[in-house]
Amino acid sequence: MSSSLKIPEEIYQKYSDLFGEKTINDRIVSVEKLIEELAVEFSDEIRKVINKRRLWLESKDPVTSKGAFPSFDEVFVDADGNKRTFREIIQGMIDNFLGVQSKLKWRLNENVPIPKDAHPLNNPGLEITGPWYPLSRAYNQINSDVACVMEDEEDASPAWYIPFGSGKTIADVWEGRKNVKLFLSGKAPNPYYEKGKTYSLNKPRDKWPVIFHRLPGLHLLDFDITLNGKPVPAIIVSAVIYTLNNYNSLKSAGSGVYFYLPKTQTPDEALIIEKILRRIESKLGLKIGTLKLALLYEEVNAGRFFPVILWIFRERLIKSNNGRWDYLGSLIEMWLQEKVLPDPQNITMTSPNMMAYQKYNALMMLLAGAKNGEADAAPVGGMAAVMLYPQTDPFGRNRYNLKALRGIKLDKLRERLIGLIFVAEGKVEGKITLEDIVNGKVKGKLYDMFRQSWVATKEEAYVEAGSKPLRASLDELQKMIDAPINYIEVEGTKLPTVDSGLTPEERALFQKLGLIDERGKITPWVITKEMINTPEKLLFNKELWGGKDLWHSLYDIPEGDITPEHVQHAFYMAANYGFQLLNGNLAAAIDDYELKQRFMNDLATYRIFTSWLWSVINRDASFTKDGYIKGPKLTKDGVIPAEDVLKVTKGTKVKDIFEKLWELHLDWTYEFYKEQDMRASRRIAETFGKTNNASTVEEVYKVISKAYSSGPFREMSAKEAAQKLAKILNANASEIEEELINLAPRFDRSMAPVIMEILMKEMLYPKYIMNSGKILFILSPLDPERRSKVMDSIFSFRKMIEDKVKRGELDKWVLELYDYVYDNYW
Repeated sequence: MSSSLKIPEEIYQKYSDLFGEKTINDRIVSVEKLIEELAVEFSDEIRKVINKRRLWLESKDPVTSKGAFPSFDEVFVDADGNKRTFREIIQGMIDNFLGVQSKLKWRLNENVPIPKDAHPLNNPGLEITGPWYPLSRAYNQINSDVACVMEDEEDASPAWYIPFGSGKTIADVWEGRKNVKLFLSGKAPNPYYEKGKTYSLNKPRDKWPVIFHRLPGLHLLDFDITLNGKPVPAIIVSAVIYTLNNYNSLKSAGSGVYFYLPKTQTPDEALIIEKILRRIESKLGLKIGTLKLALLYEEVNAGRFFPVILWIFRERLIKSNNGRWDYLGSLIEMWLQEKVLPDPQNITMTSPNMMAYQKYNALMMLLAGAKNGEADAAPVGGMAAVMLYPQTDPFGRNRYNLKALRGIKLDKLRERLIGLIFVAEGKVEGKITLEDIVNGKVKGKLYDMFRQSWVATKEEAYVEAGSKPLRASLDELQKMIDAPINYIEVEGTKLPTVDSGLTPEERALFQKLGLIDERGKITPWVITKEMINTPEKLLFNKELWGGKDLWHSLYDIPEGDITPEHVQHAFYMAANYGFQLLNGNLAAAIDDYELKQRFMNDLATYRIFTSWLWSVINRDASFTKDGYIKGPKLTKDGVIPAEDVLKVTKGTKVKDIFEKLWELHLDWTYEFYKEQDMRASRRIAETFGKTNNASTVEEVYKVISKAYSSGPFREMSAKEAAQKLAKILNANASEIEEELINLAPRFDRSMAPVIMEILMKEMLYPKYIMNSGKILFILSPLDPERRSKVMDSIFSFRKMIEDKVKRGELDKWVLELYDYVYDNYW
């Protein structure tokens, strides 16, 4: 190991197989040395571009100015040193699509074609993501009927993270890296046993979904690996370890190294990443463009530079995902200095700006990827985040699963229709239907762009419902819309079955979005070559973008209200996810009491809710409607905010009710725990005491609530609790102990007041944090005393911390953590 690159000895020994020299393409390359070389070359550049993000965010210039498209004369540079203006880059993309042989012409993947297994248009279906630890997750993902698997080291798996009290000494991401190598090398046990369950691979290797490795964003550091005492950019560690350990296995299987890249905002950021990938290719003797890339187009800032980013990545970019959550979070940030957005819960993918976002992605990928007049790169749809409730749900909320199944079906059908682009020959009069095109009644070419989309869960019925619209033939799409409508009644509400045609309400929405006409016939997006043959037309043609130029179509804020109910809901979602994150769970299923659904959250949803809450509180926003802040109540759907407690009138400042909202959520937390423990108490009493007598259950509850109160089993061991319960119930203590452990809550409840304290401080602190999950990453591993000290420092001014460090009152690393949280790099 290099003297300047440091890896903890425990990691280096336990995961030694991930390090050392690897032979690839007859080249011998050291994992550690390549990490060091890339860190030396690019760490400062990465710090500079991340600092630029903060400077842009804090700029008081109008959004229409600082957030505008570049001027057509602005010059950009690629990894080869070629310089082109914004106009030239866009014109070169247009020339490629139109078949114009110009010196400006360029296209994606010209030199190294998209591998067959990774081609987004030839492999329709869903994409599923998540870290590969525990190992069971790998089996679940590979066995799913999906097109792609994104093994994740980003939103669901930061590069370093060990919750305090977990008993772990190494972050789970290392186990995930080991599991990936184990799986891809063909050495995964089959069958595999984990926590009493058996997992087996149900497919031969050539039938697996294609595997993408989801890289960390540039803003994350890997605190396990340091160079000259400073943590190395996580993207470098992740890309090197994955490539050097898995390239040979992937190649032997007829696949390749494919990355999913998140959070890229500017051409400068894209250029650094392109250079990193080229350095890796050079070390391995690979042709430029061998390492392929899928882009998460999830930052509004990236949209301003989208053609440039595609140009910089042109050797390797194969698809671009509509990352709907981070996109909304970054839209909140874009307007942070100027406006407050209405309730984000109402800004859905059918909102005008979100429709423009999806159409823009599809058209850019068509123009940049076109090969001999055919589409050869593609957009990818956003995450369907609802999860099915299990049949064993204690409140029977699985009764709402039909709504979830129907929801993903419509979600993916809508995306598929958005991606139908018809390039007509000549001027178009009136609406053109898909039926007209298929029957040859109009001349032109149809492109079918959205064939892949994201999903949050492996549940077979859910995956099947979402896959059907993506895999259907064009004829089948119209049949899906026209199919008979059958209803099932759920909770007094009639819901259409999964395979029903569009209901009148659904038809009205699809017609409003321009996806079908008044007869229910599919109407593709119709454009002509003349509408897009210059950069000016592409960006400013209002006919192309539905009555506005592209900028206003993308970035105008939808009209809407700020309501007490949605402010409370945002806090509920943020607090519940933050609690799970502090416990080490970054892909968290939250019971969404508004949707009556189990909703998958990650750092992107946390970003939405914390960003919006900070903005409505710190920008003096007022409620625009009367409403209520609610207290906890046990309902048929569990303990939820349901009891009207505080009437809020239109015009009330959000910040004026924040402390009451905070208190009510804390009340909800304790009521939620009480109900959970009472349920366990009744089960114990009925199972071992054969009674549901109220006084006996209450005695059992007093023991269980103490046993589970914070650890679980910190204040009272399982054995001690079982012995107490055995006396109450006159039953066998060892049997009770086993059941107590089985029923124990998954998470450390002592983190509940911690997330509440963090949110209180963050929401009332005047300095905005771009990546608020970082706070939780740095606080979770600390013992309570150090956590309190660091938290106080994070929410104070930098000069005060600097002075305390100089006086010896604080360690220097506290100042370094402050700069990491606030992206302060000089």
